[in-house]
Amino acid sequence: MGSIKKIIEKVTETETETDAYYLPHRAVFENSETTKIRFVFDATAREGNNPSLKDYFLRGPNLIELILDILDRFLMYPIGLSVDIEKAFLQISVPPEHKDFLRFFYSHENNEIVYRYCRLMFGTCSSPFLLAASINLTY
Repeated sequence: MGSIKKIIEKVTETETETDAYYLPHRAVFENSETTKIRFVFDATAREGNNPSLKDYFLRGPNLIELILDILDRFLMYPIGLSVDIEKAFLQISVPPEHKDFLRFFYSHENNEIVYRYCRLMFGTCSSPFLLAASINLTY
C-alpha cells in the first residue's frame, strides 16, 4: 500500500458550522474503458457583486515571460530534463488557516459530504507562482 498523500480531508460536522467558502465544481467524464471522473473546480464563480475566490489569490509575477530564457538555457546543454508538474503542486501544503476556503461538497449515496483541500490546487491563478516560490525557497 502506498503512502497517504492527504490531498483532501473530510470536514467534521462541528467544523461545518464555521465560516467557509465552498468551491463550485462539476464532474467531467473521460472517455476511457474505466470511465474515469475528473472534477473541475471554478474559483472564478461569484455570487452577485461579491468577489470570487480568485479575486483573493495572489497572482505573483507573470512567469510566462521567462520561457524564452528557459528555452535558451535548455538548448545550451546536450541533455535536458523535464518533470510532471502536476505532482509538484501536490507537494505544497495549504496552511491550516486557509483550508476552509477550499471546501467542496461531494454527493455519495444521497449523502452530502464536505471535504477541503490540504494541498495546493492545480489550475488556480496563483499555483504557478506558489510552485516557483517554493522551489526557489528550497534551493
